[in-house]
Amino acid sequence: MFEAWILVCVVQMGNQCFPAQDNRGPYATHEQCYERTIEMGKDVYQGLPGHLPVDWKCVPVGSPT
Repeated sequence: MFEAWILVCVVQMGNQCFPAQDNRGPYATHEQCYERTIEMGKDVYQGLPGHLPVDWKCVPVGSPT
């Protein structure tokens, strides 16, 4: 099982970033988790003007983030 995370940064301030954890998972496979990170990135583009998703990770459940 995997939890999806993305890193979101403010466009004008590249050093101001924050992690965003998925609220739907966990996912049975790494591939399902990865697909969810892509959806999350699209949500950032559409819902948070001035923010960009810059990274992603799929963390095994129970692992430190």
